[in-house]
Amino acid sequence: MDELQSSEELIFNEEQVKPILQNVVDEVLNKASYDEDLVQQWVDTICDRCMKQMADLQKPYKYIVTCQIMQASGAGLHSSVSAYWNQEEDNMVQYFWPNEKKKDRNNCKMYCIITAVGLFL
Repeated sequence: MDELQSSEELIFNEEQVKPILQNVVDEVLNKASYDEDLVQQWVDTICDRCMKQMADLQKPYKYIVTCQIMQASGAGLHSSVSAYWNQEEDNMVQYFWPNEKKKDRNNCKMYCIITAVGLFL
């Protein structure tokens, strides 16, 4: 690594990653209505776009991106992530869609949970 890069420039920064997740999910799902036949395509698109945009940050990390989409049918949705890693260098960011600030959240027909993990090389 270039010695001129500060440790701040190298970290897996939530302030950089979360907007990527949010923007990609919003672009893909914002005007969509739940369609079981399209869910796999949406999941693939979201993961691919997030992975590309995080790689474009050119940080020294390996990335893992997961995405779950569920129809809003009144059923419960529970999600958990656990990892054994270096707590000083590795990190994880989750984004829940629609977020609590979305105006029509109560009218939403689906939910999405996206998780991005950065593992320092």
